[in-house]
Amino acid sequence: MPKSALQLKVLAGLLLALAGNAFADTYTNVPGGANTGLPFAYFGNAANPSGDSPMAGEVFSLTSASTLSSFSFYALGNTTASLQLNIAQWNPGTNAQNQAINSIGSVLTTIGSAVETFNSTGGFTTLAFDKLGLSLNANTKYIAYLTSNDPTVTGIQLSRTQTAADTSGFGIGNGYFSTIPGQGWQLPFNGNGFLSLQYTALTAPVPEPETYALMLAGLGLIGFAARRKQQEVAASLSGPLR
Repeated sequence: MPKSALQLKVLAGLLLALAGNAFADTYTNVPGGANTGLPFAYFGNAANPSGDSPMAGEVFSLTSASTLSSFSFYALGNTTASLQLNIAQWNPGTNAQNQAINSIGSVLTTIGSAVETFNSTGGFTTLAFDKLGLSLNANTKYIAYLTSNDPTVTGIQLSRTQTAADTSGFGIGNGYFSTIPGQGWQLPFNGNGFLSLQYTALTAPVPEPETYALMLAGLGLIGFAARRKQQEVAASLSGPLR
């Protein structure tokens, strides 16, 4: 391959890589995995006084518009259950962080069939929901929460942190739906900070015009290199026979 054609392919590959991978983010507050020594939240369909909540999740906010591609929770023990991930706007009326009773907006998406991976060393199961592809706005609070249509699902312990602030810069706190009539959605506060479920979330930026320009430039260079290669092959085949 001529040097100029190789250089074009390398340049095209770099432009496509920059366009496709720039500024992707991973948010997590489980750097060492789920921790059984920290507090946990009960999730399940059993009625009080078991302490179960039929809906439990993580309230979070993005500083810039992004596409949420994956969200994972962590359950203590080897957990296999029918679970769904739901994402809705948190308290759309006031967008507040801490109120006695909160509400959520209409559900933006519901994803079933978590990929459940048990970590025998750490003693926890990762509940991963992938390929979400959900576009979220900047400076808007959302909640990613678990539900189950199976009435026998109960007593699942979701791993939770108890810190002054969520160090990931993503989460705000653990929200749960109270089974006590009139209490609605709760956002627990322990006097030092919000109680936050442990999670990992993957986001990708909403493409800017410059990103599209890079992609088009990369594709254009690849097309140009392909046409040039075809012309070189055609020229060699049409040359005089020796």
